[in-house]
Amino acid sequence: MTLSNTLASWREAVLTFLRRLAITLGVALVGALAVGSSWLMHRPVGYSGDAHASSLISPDFASGFQVAWETTSADLGVDGSLRAYQEIDGLLVALFGEKGQPSTLVGLDLSGEKPSVLWRREVTSADGPLFAWGDSVVVAGQTIRVADGEVTATWEMPLPTSVTSYFYDSDRSDKKGFINVGGDEVNPADGGFSRVTSPVIVVCYPRDKPDAVQDFDYLCLGWNKDGTEAWRYKVNLSPHDLQGPGLPLPVTAVDGYVPVSRNFGYADQQVGAFLHLADGVLVESATYDADALVPVADGWLLGGAMPDDPRQRALVTLAPDGTEVSRTRLADPFIGLTDLHFVKCWDEDGNVALPTSEQAASTLASGEIPWASVCVQRDQHSKEGFSLMNGHRLMATNGAGGAESGTYPESLIPATDGSLILSLPPKDKDSTNKNPSMNLYAAPSGIQLASLEDVGVRYAQPFYDDLLIASPARPDSRIARLRSYLGAYPHPDTVLMGITPKRAG
Repeated sequence: MTLSNTLASWREAVLTFLRRLAITLGVALVGALAVGSSWLMHRPVGYSGDAHASSLISPDFASGFQVAWETTSADLGVDGSLRAYQEIDGLLVALFGEKGQPSTLVGLDLSGEKPSVLWRREVTSADGPLFAWGDSVVVAGQTIRVADGEVTATWEMPLPTSVTSYFYDSDRSDKKGFINVGGDEVNPADGGFSRVTSPVIVVCYPRDKPDAVQDFDYLCLGWNKDGTEAWRYKVNLSPHDLQGPGLPLPVTAVDGYVPVSRNFGYADQQVGAFLHLADGVLVESATYDADALVPVADGWLLGGAMPDDPRQRALVTLAPDGTEVSRTRLADPFIGLTDLHFVKCWDEDGNVALPTSEQAASTLASGEIPWASVCVQRDQHSKEGFSLMNGHRLMATNGAGGAESGTYPESLIPATDGSLILSLPPKDKDSTNKNPSMNLYAAPSGIQLASLEDVGVRYAQPFYDDLLIASPARPDSRIARLRSYLGAYPHPDTVLMGITPKRAG
């Protein structure tokens, strides 16, 4: 080989190397730009809404979802997992820790661009029931004001760690404490805060000592928010019924009253008295079937007969304490009285709304619900879930892409104007997805507009009408971290995420 040939071969090798280097650098630059562009497109946008606390969502979510912010345990200055959170007077209180270990409560203000920590408070093991009560929470035997994190009371007697809102037969060896908070069922196994809507919490403690020491099977106490005793009474069991005032049913309280059952098995729920929760006063009444009682804003409704014609159906109106107020002839109603059990309505501020007895009677006759902004209900053919909104049948898209009547889970969240639904997918017997995410649907058409999977979560709940909060799963893996660096949500260290309507552009 001559020198000229050698130099030509060397020049060709250098040029080939330079071309490959240029291509490699170009690919790397494009990749870097893609990563940067992805990060820029997916970075949190901050919250800039009007901070209106609501259990409904804004119609602005029709544009889809966008991440407002993400927070980690390090951001909040806590250790452990997020166990529970609750809105109180426009603030968020969150509990962090591990079961059986000391935990940390954190008060957060979410009204700014990013969450700000107002206070932190260490609490002992918080494995018992958690309560959201007015402006405070009750955790580990302490009443803590959410505005500043101050302990305003320490309870005289601890709440039982194992409680239920439903009574079980006396022959069970694992008797649980019985609890009533004015309406909502309490289940500490869910791990969340139970909202107290009563002036007192009623706790019926099961006997834990021999008869000679304790002359009751259940000791029922009314507790004030400051942990002091409001009243008490004893309940004993017999082969057929409860001896004593009985146990308050876990139904919506009306003007502070709840029906009381003395039925031993607690299956038939026969009501013969009404308990005034604030002072423990019991008002005797006629015997009613608890399932037939429909709570309204000014009392209770149930079906009956006219006294002058037992064959003529009547709408019976009771005062909050169970005293009969009136009987009205009931012509063939548009919907049945028991169907009111399956109507859920909200007012303009996103609060659950009950009709007055007069409004309910009008709805029975017309099928229309003009007394609330947004209402969902079942129809007579659906056994579970809601299939109607504001009088219109809800639709869904079937597997073939066509429209059909839809039944959505009772956990659905409507928009303030009824135009949207945030919900798990409508019931589909052919679906194989065992862990679906919540999606955004147009109402009543049922057309899917967006999915929470778009921002990396499956479930969320409204905090403000234009801010959803979610506690995402935290897959700590190389792939998850790489995806987060490429702009995917959530980051593996995220414990709480804020989601806002997608902004134009």
